[in-house]
Amino acid sequence: MNPNSLATVPRACLTVDLDSMACYRAIHGLGSAEEGAPRPDADRAYSVGVRRLLDFFGQAGVPATLFVVGSDTERPAHAELLGEAVESGHELGNHTYSHFYDLPRRGEATRLAELARAEDAIAKISGRRPVGYRAPGYNISPEILDMLAERGYLYDSSIFSCPPYYLAKAAIMGWQKLSGRPSRSAMVAPETLLAPLTPYRPSRAHIWRSDPNSDLPWEIPMCVVPGVRFPVIGTSLQLMGATGFDAVFPLLRRAHPRLFQLEFHAIDFMDADDLRGAENAAELIAAQPDLRVSWPRKRAIYRHVISRLRADYLFSTLEDAIISGGISA
Repeated sequence: MNPNSLATVPRACLTVDLDSMACYRAIHGLGSAEEGAPRPDADRAYSVGVRRLLDFFGQAGVPATLFVVGSDTERPAHAELLGEAVESGHELGNHTYSHFYDLPRRGEATRLAELARAEDAIAKISGRRPVGYRAPGYNISPEILDMLAERGYLYDSSIFSCPPYYLAKAAIMGWQKLSGRPSRSAMVAPETLLAPLTPYRPSRAHIWRSDPNSDLPWEIPMCVVPGVRFPVIGTSLQLMGATGFDAVFPLLRRAHPRLFQLEFHAIDFMDADDLRGAENAAELIAAQPDLRVSWPRKRAIYRHVISRLRADYLFSTLEDAIISGGISA
C-alpha cells in the first residue's frame, strides 16, 4: 500500500484497559485494599490477561493501545510484560496512577499528580510520555481535559455514550449501597450520553459537544450501535457472539467510516478457571458474568470480529490512527 494513501484508509483500533483484579474487587465492594496499592505478587489480570492478550494480538498481527495504571508498573513482572508490548508495536496510554474512579471530584493537586506520576511510570518503560488518556470508569471532566491539553496530549478516549451501561451501573451501585457493600465506582455527568459517536474536538463549555475550533485533545468515544446505543466492547461481544456482531456490523460500518474503536479490558481475556485460588474468586465470578464465558469461546469470537474488521479497516494504534490516518488533518 502506498504510504501516501494511508490517510484515506479507515482505521480499526483495539484498545485495552489494563485494570487489575484489585479494581474489580473495588467495584464490587470486595476486600479493603486501597486502589493502586502495589503488592509483591503479579496480579492475575497481568500474569494471565495481559500475557494472553499479547499472545493473541501477536498471532492476529494487530497492534493495540493499552491503557496502563501507573502503580501497576511497580511490579517487575508487570513492567516486563509492558516492555514486551512496546517492543511488539503496541501503544501505552495513561489510565492514571491509582485508578481512582472519583478522580474528577478530587482536588486539582491530586488530579495533576495522578496524570504526572502515570506519565513518568509509562515513560520509564516506553522511553516516551503517553499522548493518550482514558479515565477510570469513563469518568472524564472538563477540568481533566484542560489538564490534558496543557500537558500536550493528542487525545482522550473516555466518552461512553451508552444509556444501557449507565442504567445498569446505577442499579448495581444502588443495590450495593443498600446491601452495605458500597462500590468505589462513580457516575459521570448524564450529558455525556449526548456526545457524538465519532472522533471530535470537545467544546470547552460542553465536552459532550463538538467544536472544530477547540484546542482540547481529540475525543475518541467508545463504540455503540447507532440509535439504540448498545455497547460494542469486549464484554458485549461475548453476549452477542459472532452472529450478533455480523448482524449489527453494517450499521457500525456506516456509523464509523474513518475510525472503529473496539475496547477491551484485560479481564476479557480471562475466564473463571484463571481465578482458581485467587482472592474473592467466587464473589468475583458471581459478579462478573463475562468470567463464566470460557477463554476458547471468547478467542473464537474475537478472531471472527478481527477478521470481519480486517476486510474494511487497517489496524493501528489510536495515536497512529489520529496522526497517520488523517483524523487530525
